[in-house]
Amino acid sequence: MKQILVILLVLTPLFMVAKPKESMTDSYNLQRAYEEGSKGNYDAALEYFNKEVRENPKNGFAYLGIAGVQFEKKHFDEVLDAVNKAIRLLPKKQNTLLSTAYLLRGQTMLEAQDTVAAYSDMAKAISIDPTFADPYEKRGQLFYEQNRYEEGNADYTQLIKVNPGSVIGYMGLGRNAQAQERYDDAISQYDKVIQMYPDYSSGYSFRAESYLSKKEYLKAIDDICKALEIDSDAKAYRLLFQFPCEQLSLVVTKLKGLSAKDPHTGEYLYYSAQLYNKFKEYDKAVDALKAAFEIDARPVILEEMSDNYFAMGDFTSALDCIDRALLMAPDDLDLISSKADILGEAGDYDGAIAEWTKYIDMTPDFGGGYYRRGWFKDLSMKTDEALEDYNMTIMLLPDYAYAHLGKGDMLMRKGQKEEALEAYRKVVELDTVPNNNSCAMYALLALGEKDKAIDFMNRVIENDSIYNGNYYDAACFYCRIGELDKSLDNLRAALEKGFRRLHHIMADDDLIELRNTDGFKSLMEEFDKPITTTESESHSESVVIGERTEIPFSPEGGCATVKCIINDLPLSFIFDTGASIVSLSQTEANFMLKNGYLSKKDMIGTGRFTDANGDVSEGTILNLREVDFGGLKLKNVRASVVRNQKAPLLLGQTVLGRLGKIEIDNKNQKLIITPNR
Repeated sequence: MKQILVILLVLTPLFMVAKPKESMTDSYNLQRAYEEGSKGNYDAALEYFNKEVRENPKNGFAYLGIAGVQFEKKHFDEVLDAVNKAIRLLPKKQNTLLSTAYLLRGQTMLEAQDTVAAYSDMAKAISIDPTFADPYEKRGQLFYEQNRYEEGNADYTQLIKVNPGSVIGYMGLGRNAQAQERYDDAISQYDKVIQMYPDYSSGYSFRAESYLSKKEYLKAIDDICKALEIDSDAKAYRLLFQFPCEQLSLVVTKLKGLSAKDPHTGEYLYYSAQLYNKFKEYDKAVDALKAAFEIDARPVILEEMSDNYFAMGDFTSALDCIDRALLMAPDDLDLISSKADILGEAGDYDGAIAEWTKYIDMTPDFGGGYYRRGWFKDLSMKTDEALEDYNMTIMLLPDYAYAHLGKGDMLMRKGQKEEALEAYRKVVELDTVPNNNSCAMYALLALGEKDKAIDFMNRVIENDSIYNGNYYDAACFYCRIGELDKSLDNLRAALEKGFRRLHHIMADDDLIELRNTDGFKSLMEEFDKPITTTESESHSESVVIGERTEIPFSPEGGCATVKCIINDLPLSFIFDTGASIVSLSQTEANFMLKNGYLSKKDMIGTGRFTDANGDVSEGTILNLREVDFGGLKLKNVRASVVRNQKAPLLLGQTVLGRLGKIEIDNKNQKLIITPNR
């Protein structure tokens, strides 16, 4: 909770009801400070508070205000100085204000990791004003964090007595019961919250956690869906991924139900795709993402689709999705890095290096970009260039063990053995805990410590026996020491667990000896195909397929205006690659509604939208049943009605992203569209 807001909410009514004779609260500076603070203008409020203490250095109210603002700004030294003065100068009869001051000091002590002082100040805050709810809430939270549940329960119980309608009190009791594995008690507390506040999503998401703990999966998913429906509750979203594999069908079925209730959002389809991805059902994930993209054409959906194609080993489709996403967000660093890695895994090292160079040009201070570019230069046998990138990585990320390993390998390749061994020793120094990101086993091997290397490799797999990358590392490791049978067994395990970096397997110099064996050739014939789990469903109703289409546009005021047909109504729109969705003014929307081009069923909600200039508009969201763009037809396109009679009609990404690749021929005043495959 924002402390300055608490202080303002507490202080202002007190001043209005009973002003002290000292007239300290009558000050113009204080009144202006409270006004600015209530608007969220904390810097301005701080200026007025400081001006007041310069003019009246004994005004404890002003010091308390300064402490609150400085706490919000995380200037904790300044908080302590101001709050100590406030405690000394505030009138003793102002119990709630003094309690607030001690509570604020206690929370500042927490920031300094001094829990003893924090507990002391919170206790003082409670003793000064036992009717003030906030100290019980804050101390109850601290008790919870220190696993002192019974003491926390006492505070939450008292909080409920002070404020019988307190959500926090019941939620705190429920959370403590959950932590103590008293799941039925937790559920009973959340029941009370839901009864009092049926639209409070956290009541459902926390109760769902308790149902999950009891393995009552149907009740858990029902609560999760309710929380998601209320406000896309973040905890509910995280709980989706805690169901066991055998409950996947139940969870996805419930999400489909939410999608059917709200067919104009792709949110629930997107969640389903992420669940399918978790359980390696990549083709089902792709199908769900295609359906989500038809509703909400955003680059993040294409990026997720690309990730699933990548996991299936279908690099062509993965690259196609990333290219389409980059048309919508050409400067997105995540998309650029994804494209680089896809190109590299497909064997196009030069393309990967070019994309990583583009990435580095945009973020020259990020070491990860240099490492990835160095890796592909390493694979391209550009030893000196790779070494240069590894050295730059080490300058920016000195504790990144893989960069030191790469440096050691390049130095060894150049015959600089002593320098290479020094780099390997640095790897061993940095990488001490075996995990999915470890590489010390390779460094130990290079240093001649074979037994330690084998032990480290075994502990990496013991740490996570599910992750396919660990088995691939083991295949490389055992091939390096000449144990080809173990290498082949681990490579099979990696492939069976979904490892599909097939080009990398064929190019990795760690596997040179293994690739010459009949067992390797037989294994690769067995797995040299994309992963599939079911026959993919078709979601092509709204996906345009066909040859390139040319659509004329008219230049107007520096923009391109194109003709569209919306629900059989001819309209002219501004072609706007920066707009998130289609938008219409109230004038057009009202005309369409009055003349039958829209129905009340097409009105599906409200939202906030940002255009290419960063301007935000709030308006009704509606469903356009059909958009005909130069003969290319899309079904069920979301649009917003901007509450401005003069707002232009914008054709945004919900159409553009689904149409495909769009090129602008300014000379001939044409848009050239290559539809999505």
